[in-house]
Amino acid sequence: MELKNLEKKLPERIKAVWRISYMFSALIFFLLSTGLLILLYVTEVSLWWSLIGFGFTVCYIVLAFGFVIPFRYKRWSYQIRHEEIEIQRGIIFRSRTLIPMIRIQHVETTQGPLLRKEKLMALQITTAAGSHTIEAVDAKEADTLRYHILELVKVAKEDV
Repeated sequence: MELKNLEKKLPERIKAVWRISYMFSALIFFLLSTGLLILLYVTEVSLWWSLIGFGFTVCYIVLAFGFVIPFRYKRWSYQIRHEEIEIQRGIIFRSRTLIPMIRIQHVETTQGPLLRKEKLMALQITTAAGSHTIEAVDAKEADTLRYHILELVKVAKEDV
């Protein structure tokens, strides 16, 4: 059974944040591969091992930029209803999380340097069972969305 995307998608600018974070990982792989090349050259061991490291780095870049980022963006969606918040994510193993409004304890927004550069914020919803994150919301909408969720939580708790 194919899961259909929910009402809201992440902003398109989140792809730039993901690209930068995957580039940092690729840079680390590249530096490790280069270090391995130098070490193997100095110890006069076969350089084929370093080619394996460079091949791994190239495969990582191709997979991350060609497949992971587009599919991750396509599969990430969320929806805020009066009784619950639903979050859907995942590429191969897709998950759908339903958070009842009555269970929400607090909502906070966070913003790291990459999100700040793209004018995005992460919205973190905390319950007694754990924490759930909407990875990116426009910074202009983040506070409005946070207050909207808190109002829905108040209404849900008054109904009980």
